[in-house]
Amino acid sequence: MFRGIEYTSILLIFFGRKLNCQMCNLGMLHRYNTGISSVYESTLTADKALNVLYSNYREDCAGTTEINSYQNAWWHVTFKSLSTIFKINLIFREKYFRHEKYYVFITNGTVSPEELNALNPVYHDEHVKPSYQNTIVFPGGHHGLQVYILVNRTGINNADHGNYVELCEAEVYGCIHVTYDEAPACKCRNGNNTMDDQDLVLWDSRIAYSTGTVTLHCYKYYLSIMNLTSQTESELVSILEACDGKQQCTIPTSQNLKDSSVRFYCTDRCINEAYNNTIPISQLMTDLNISYYFEVNNNFTAFFKSRKLNCSERYVLTNGNLTLQCQQEGRWIGEAPVCNVTCQEPIHENRTTIRQPASFPNYFSDYIFQTYNVSYTCRKHHRIVKGNLTRVCNESGDWTGDLPVCKRCKCPCDRLKYQNFITDPQVLQRRIDEIEKKLKISEKALSATVRKKTCAKDERKSAKGIGSVLGIGIIVFVVSIIVCSDTPMLYRHIRYGP
Repeated sequence: MFRGIEYTSILLIFFGRKLNCQMCNLGMLHRYNTGISSVYESTLTADKALNVLYSNYREDCAGTTEINSYQNAWWHVTFKSLSTIFKINLIFREKYFRHEKYYVFITNGTVSPEELNALNPVYHDEHVKPSYQNTIVFPGGHHGLQVYILVNRTGINNADHGNYVELCEAEVYGCIHVTYDEAPACKCRNGNNTMDDQDLVLWDSRIAYSTGTVTLHCYKYYLSIMNLTSQTESELVSILEACDGKQQCTIPTSQNLKDSSVRFYCTDRCINEAYNNTIPISQLMTDLNISYYFEVNNNFTAFFKSRKLNCSERYVLTNGNLTLQCQQEGRWIGEAPVCNVTCQEPIHENRTTIRQPASFPNYFSDYIFQTYNVSYTCRKHHRIVKGNLTRVCNESGDWTGDLPVCKRCKCPCDRLKYQNFITDPQVLQRRIDEIEKKLKISEKALSATVRKKTCAKDERKSAKGIGSVLGIGIIVFVVSIIVCSDTPMLYRHIRYGP
């Protein structure tokens, strides 16, 4: 059951407002005259619809005579001056449906029934079995001098379906633009547009009959049932399903509902919007599917409508509200939710592995992507045997790498503490890059490169010939010098002996 303190307080505020809105029954206090297309009996005159007998009409209604289907049947009331009308409550003769397809007109001036064909009605009931009672509400007020009820079913030859008006009560509530002595408390305020400075006005309609149906209609707005006295839960549920969030609804009456009051207000409907990365949890007012919270204890009270959302999996709320309240003028109270992707808290084996403290945002913006990582170390007397000691959260909400697995050393770890076991591919790649950088030799410093700059091979024939002659000449020259240097000594040995 819905027991929110916040909703209850809001409800009490609105129920505490009094409808002292300078509004009166114009047909009783401000009418100039009434008219009807014909009178079935002398006692069933047009004024009979304004005698405030309500459901106790005792067959004393305004009724037209039987006419063929090609003639219009109508009833009207004309006020003394232009007025602002907020509600029309119509009660037709019980157990008869001869007001089928009737129209309601509000005119700014005095017009004849024939002129209605060129005007737009404010209401048209096309049901083959119309309600005996119809409450039409104009939340913003509707200016008018006359109210017409017209039955115009042309083309129907059956005499039983001719055109009739059998109106037992017509309550026209509103305010007047000038003040008369007979209606001093019915003066319009604030430009004749609102009711006592209130944007939201509670309306009520007392149910006249225990049979048939009742129709509620909000002109260009939507219904929200606020209070109903009943004795059965099924009746409450059926009324909610028929009315709440609808522009018009028709509900069956019963002996339990007879003389009960339905209290409601007319407001704009909050249209459900789709928010990225969110999922709906509960919606108490939607376009297609309506759900309700209520308590049954004879008195029924419906609360303001709301919708609850949640972020989709792997997303977290970073701005706005996940609970939105539908208020008047079709506005959701609460800032639209914004959910961003997040990496869930990475798990690790706490007995063997330590996660290094790091501060980083736990979500990614739709417009900005940054890399966030987490690092681990093995506990004392443990070494990494599997997985990664560094993991990166990517924009898909996943952690790269595998869960690190550290195991206890089988031999004393002191023997291994100076040995560098690298199992993380990223760390290994960095070490390889460092070693490659240290071992890399500059080709410019090699002797082969230097020699290429000082000596060069010449493949030309002339160069080869010159080289050969020059080489042989140099050799012969060197040998000749050696031989010549020994010639005098050889000569002395030959001439004089050793």
